[in-house]
Amino acid sequence: MSDQDSQDPQDEELRELIEEALKLNINQKKTFKTRANLLNYVAGYLEEHLDSFILLAYDMDGKPVTIKSTQTIQQDEALRSMLISYFATEVGRM
Repeated sequence: MSDQDSQDPQDEELRELIEEALKLNINQKKTFKTRANLLNYVAGYLEEHLDSFILLAYDMDGKPVTIKSTQTIQQDEALRSMLISYFATEVGRM
């Protein structure tokens, strides 16, 4: 059974929502005058749909992007725990 088969349908729906938010075609890229404008746009979109999140990505120029949004200490700790779990799982696959 692959990871895809065992995923919760809500996780897949959320993944698709995030992918849609992050897909910026060339025309859209040109509308952002600064990197800060792009990051604010992406963060704003995700904040409309997610309670808390950490985004690790690369922009269209290959520069690393990190955006973190939490409202409480509990959310911050939950995201840290999720990251630790994620990295432990990924390291185990190597």
